[in-house]
Amino acid sequence: MKPVVDYLDHKMINDLEPFTVLNPTAENLAKYFFDECSRGLKQVTAGRVGVQQVTIWETDTSTATYYE
Repeated sequence: MKPVVDYLDHKMINDLEPFTVLNPTAENLAKYFFDECSRGLKQVTAGRVGVQQVTIWETDTSTATYYE
């Protein structure tokens, strides 16, 4: 997960792919984290480990969750 976080951390998200064309909503960020972390885990673990779901917290009571 660290490479995914590092890619976005302290940067203007709208200037980074895929968010130059995709609105960085909590829903889209949740899917982005899901996809990128899944890809990384698949490579490192030869497909033995995967991501089940990702939840992004916007506020203390507002979240967006992505899962497949």
